[in-house]
Amino acid sequence: MARRMNKSLYLADYVYEIEEDFGINGTPASWAPPTDGKPAHRFWDDEDEKIELHLFDGEQTSTSSIDKFATSHDGKLVAGSNGSIVSIFNIESRKHCMQFRGLTLPCAKLMFSPQLTESGGYTLVMVSSNRSQRDSITFFLELDESGHAIHEPAVIDFDGLLQRSLEPVLSELNDCFGVTSTSSLLEPLREGYSKALDNLSAGLESGHLTRVAGRPSSFSSSPFSTDGRLFLYIIQNESTQSGPRPPADLPKVIVYDVANNCQKYVLEGHEDAIMWTAFSPDSQHIATAAWDGTFRIFSASTGDCKHVIGPTGGQCWAGAWSPDSKYVVLCGMANQETRSETFVAVYSVETAQQVNRFRNDQLRHWVRQVVWSARGEIAMVHESNNVWVWEPFSNRTISSFKIKVDDFKERHAAVRDVQWVHGGDILVARAGDDTIEVWDRVKNIKWRVQRPNGTGRERDIVIYRWVEEGRTLRTFSCDGFMRAYSLS
Repeated sequence: MARRMNKSLYLADYVYEIEEDFGINGTPASWAPPTDGKPAHRFWDDEDEKIELHLFDGEQTSTSSIDKFATSHDGKLVAGSNGSIVSIFNIESRKHCMQFRGLTLPCAKLMFSPQLTESGGYTLVMVSSNRSQRDSITFFLELDESGHAIHEPAVIDFDGLLQRSLEPVLSELNDCFGVTSTSSLLEPLREGYSKALDNLSAGLESGHLTRVAGRPSSFSSSPFSTDGRLFLYIIQNESTQSGPRPPADLPKVIVYDVANNCQKYVLEGHEDAIMWTAFSPDSQHIATAAWDGTFRIFSASTGDCKHVIGPTGGQCWAGAWSPDSKYVVLCGMANQETRSETFVAVYSVETAQQVNRFRNDQLRHWVRQVVWSARGEIAMVHESNNVWVWEPFSNRTISSFKIKVDDFKERHAAVRDVQWVHGGDILVARAGDDTIEVWDRVKNIKWRVQRPNGTGRERDIVIYRWVEEGRTLRTFSCDGFMRAYSLS
């Protein structure tokens, strides 16, 4: 029987190796000069700064691995979750701010609003969801300028309450049946009561929060408008591939007014699961992609559907807006039956006409992330382990990158995400083993922050962030540390 590969098995003997490196006009990128004596090619243990975030001090080890992170737009706050608790740390003051225990379902996603509130504080979005994502609640937690909750609930000693509540029950059981407080027969009672009190506590802590019954979509969606006043979330988003549903039960996008705590519009028309939603940079339009083979462009001011692009012949997955909001790049499949024709194409928002289409013989699998730089170049992540940088209006492939890996490990080793930083001059790419490549496409130089061989999953990088001041790369890992690498 063939061994089933998972990430832990893959990391055990995986050696990171590049098959094709970033470069320009056939010239591969060279290593950048050393920074303060540090080489351009470094490993995780060679950071310039390491800060323990103290998000879950005192919690049991089994629940302290952090699998969700988010940083505020100004880089001052970081939120992390171990699934049941959300904790806030102030990076600037290096102080722990608070813990939030009001989630009744596991934490599935964290994100901050892109703008400060009117009082100068922050809005943290917490998505709580079960495994199937059918039951999802999105909470909006208001924080002050230092990272503390504006409305903190009264502290109740639930452990003491549990013990005091059980005392008359234990006394009666002892008198009638000789059952003592140490009897194993009482464990289900304690566990059930404790769980009920935990749910009560969570309900009390989250009771005052603004919430919506739904969740933002995936694949690098941009659910917030630029000013942070509007928010996109999806409802009824189960696939219809197993059978049709009435129009009222089909997937929908809700445009939510965060400033006034009310629903603004319902965006309808898609007939299968919605994968990607995003506001344009000027917040005038909303684009969506769905498995029904169509993309839609809506007016953000009226909620009206302006254009339907497709059907394409297969599932549609993701997209990205141009910096000037005049164009949108869309990714999907043009032949669902053979799954052999993937497309990446740029469309005019005004006319919905195709402007250009990316062509490459290796483009056979899904492209689930595209990012458009301020320079006008598009970086795309291809599921079969490629990254391409494309200039859509001249229709030129500027650069490409590929990790060397056998087919057995391809799914785990493939590049996971990319982002443009430093005004679009620098591209950051994260590989499947969490090695991070940084390429300056203007100077054609590179840096690498590499996972040490044999490192287990306890130090997986959950997110990374670029800090323009000092040109610093920050990584946030499952072990609860922020590591910083200066690349100036």
